[in-house]
Amino acid sequence: MLKNTFLLAGMWGMGLGAAFVQLPATQNLLIDIGYTSISTFPLGIIMLGSAPCAWIIPKIINRYGEKKTFIAGSCSGILGALIQMIGALTAPIDDKVTIQVVLVVVGALPQAFTYASTNNLRFSVSQFSTPEFLPKATALVLLGGVLSALLGPLLSAVTRFMIPGALYAGNYVQIAVMYVVFATLAFFADFKQPIKDSEEDARMEGDDLSLVERQEGTAAGEGTRVDRNAVERTLREIIKETDLLLLTIFQCLSYNIMAMYMGQFKLPMAALGYSVDSFTYAITAHMLGMFLPGLFSGHIINRFGTWATTTVGFLLFPVGGAMFLINDSIAMFVVGITIVGIGWNFSFVGPSAEVSKIYSPAEQYKVVGFNDGIMLLTVGTFFLTASKIYIAVGSWNVFNFILIGFSVFSALLALLRGLCKWSSSLGDDNSFSADSLAQSLLTAGSLCTL
Repeated sequence: MLKNTFLLAGMWGMGLGAAFVQLPATQNLLIDIGYTSISTFPLGIIMLGSAPCAWIIPKIINRYGEKKTFIAGSCSGILGALIQMIGALTAPIDDKVTIQVVLVVVGALPQAFTYASTNNLRFSVSQFSTPEFLPKATALVLLGGVLSALLGPLLSAVTRFMIPGALYAGNYVQIAVMYVVFATLAFFADFKQPIKDSEEDARMEGDDLSLVERQEGTAAGEGTRVDRNAVERTLREIIKETDLLLLTIFQCLSYNIMAMYMGQFKLPMAALGYSVDSFTYAITAHMLGMFLPGLFSGHIINRFGTWATTTVGFLLFPVGGAMFLINDSIAMFVVGITIVGIGWNFSFVGPSAEVSKIYSPAEQYKVVGFNDGIMLLTVGTFFLTASKIYIAVGSWNVFNFILIGFSVFSALLALLRGLCKWSSSLGDDNSFSADSLAQSLLTAGSLCTL
């Protein structure tokens, strides 16, 4: 179990690390050639393009298996990185839209499939874990992001000078190499067979209980048998019977608040005259804040519960935001963005682990597609427009206050949901209606992500 969990953690580190190299490399390249207003556009393309991929990938996994799907995702990423490298090697031309910008943006498109594949890893780990260990296993996979900090932006400070006369081209070579490592780790992981192959093998062996049923039993809980003839639930039924909608909303809120901070704090740093290296060190600290808590966040979730931990995570966002308001020193930028990263870990791991508990393997493509599709759609939309929103706001402090407000509101929603769960566990007849709470959270979450 641990072998495969650590392999998935390594894949997570490579996939996320590539995205974190993409952010400073592309942002700095576009700023340098005068395209500040679209400096987050390529990463937004990756995020937004990964939304439809998130719906498709679980279906591909059901048909061809995770190993082949993840290797295909890495090949797609390599292609995109090489296109961007050619763009970085191309001399800028004094036109409104240069070929350099076009290639950097077009190269982002194939990497959307890779990014969506990477996000699927936090659900893939459920096949190697018991339900009781799942929060810890999910946290351990996210802990692999420490690799992305060390091999991502920190190393990119060196690789951007790798190709003489073409600043940042070496960063895209680095991204391609990280995708190669991603595919190599996927090759050695013991992923389960595709569902159709599993059923065929079981029939040939004459088993009374098919392999799929055993997998469904594991997903439903230790020692649980799932009736082979049970009707597969529709997505509408799953949403009605489980917390899927609420869990998706909270993941959207967590990811979007973190992404808005991460995507834009480069701009006030650049305006204050801080170097590219200063930004690199700050984003590295942010990534360590995102992923190092994986050493203990799973234990905290098991000890205090998903919703208490999620509430604390959302409250850490305004703490990080407050650091930016103290002064404009590099120390405050580093401390603030690191605390924002810790807040993301605490507010994101719990809801992600809960999603893994509510579906059978046959239902995975519906649940994961819905969850990641909605989440990545909102994140991609914000990344596409984030620079323009920031410029329209015209003030880092005002932008920061807006995010602080969303964070506090999200913390209150998580606390409300936790109180509802606690009240229901006591059998209180006056507890909140789950249906009405779901509707109120949906409305509030939609407002926060628009």
